[in-house]
Amino acid sequence: MDIPMPASILDRVRQGALGAVALAMPLWPDVLPALLVLLVIALLPWQRPFTGLPFASLDGSSPLPWVLLWYAIHVLGMVWSTNSNHGWFDLEVKLLAALIPILFMGAPDVWRRYRTAVLRCFLWASALTMLFLMLRAGWLFQAELRLRATGHYPDGLPYTNIFYSSYFSPWLHPSYLAMYAVFALAVSAFAVSREDRSRWSHLAEGRILPALLVVGVVLCASKIGWSALVLLAAQVLGVRWKEANVRRWLLMGALSTAAFFTVLLVSFAGMRGKITEAWAALQGTEDTAHDSSAARRLVWSSAGALIAEHPWVGSGTGDVKDELVRTYADRQYTYPLEHRLNAHSQFLQTAVALGIPAALVLLASVLVPLVFAFRRRQHLFAAFLVLTAINWSVESMLEVQAGVIFFVFFAALLTDRPQSRTGA
Repeated sequence: MDIPMPASILDRVRQGALGAVALAMPLWPDVLPALLVLLVIALLPWQRPFTGLPFASLDGSSPLPWVLLWYAIHVLGMVWSTNSNHGWFDLEVKLLAALIPILFMGAPDVWRRYRTAVLRCFLWASALTMLFLMLRAGWLFQAELRLRATGHYPDGLPYTNIFYSSYFSPWLHPSYLAMYAVFALAVSAFAVSREDRSRWSHLAEGRILPALLVVGVVLCASKIGWSALVLLAAQVLGVRWKEANVRRWLLMGALSTAAFFTVLLVSFAGMRGKITEAWAALQGTEDTAHDSSAARRLVWSSAGALIAEHPWVGSGTGDVKDELVRTYADRQYTYPLEHRLNAHSQFLQTAVALGIPAALVLLASVLVPLVFAFRRRQHLFAAFLVLTAINWSVESMLEVQAGVIFFVFFAALLTDRPQSRTGA
């Protein structure tokens, strides 16, 4: 005879698991697998009786049914794959794209009930991560200065660019950290900024934490992160234009950020290099690359050629990387070949692997819910979907577990009841 767990205890476990995943994403990604196991156990459908059809909790306004279909196409793509080892590995990496929608359908109200609390966890975790990385960079920089002053540093070596890009964020890819930070800023602007809170909470979540996040995005030196930050500022200004206090703080923030960015450009050659690399990639016509910006032009061209070869079914779930590498070799693209780069665009990556129809399904997973989000004035959901779309345009973020977790977790958290007119 089964003895059901008391609802109050089960609810606490579920809330704790959801909050822990949100905290661990930016703070401690290494523990995410264990926390996801806990989350799966806590949200198993058999722990809560179904009422009605499970698909009744989803409609086109959520990315979840689209991404579930996208994963199913990946499973089908194993039929025409020759590299089954890579194919099964790819399905394992993307497994949460199927598992989270199923778990959501089993207990949709759980995600909605704890939405604000979990979003607040993510906001604090992202800001504290930035603070820690800034303190770490400051400590390493002063240590380098001390070594130079005492003559224990090799003469002629340039200063370490410890305040930017991968030097600043050594454990988490800077593009992912910047994406987390921009979404956390959207949480501050649209999800928790209008609640009744204490004066300290209002100051921290509305002023101090966003300031840390903005500085962190700049230091990540992610070009797409910078672009997302500008787009979010425009959205906040458009939505909350009538609030004089918001206009004033946005203006002050924009001026301060511009001044800070200018100082970094003048002070760090690496930061200037990010701008010159992007400009050179736009202007370049040579089939060579020595940086990520120029490499994108080459891999996008290779991906386009492969899509033209197999437009309807693609190369197969397991063969996509092999086909890209073969094309780099045929075209003598040295940099992409040496680094075995993926398509550096999730839409192109999907089209190469599974054809244009699969890429359209992935595109629908952000564009269709975005239309609903705009109509229903779900400003946070709209910011999340725009942020996802622009990052997927230049990074194959669903090829790694960190990108899959971020998308499906917050897609589930922000999904409202079908026909709902309210949003976070």
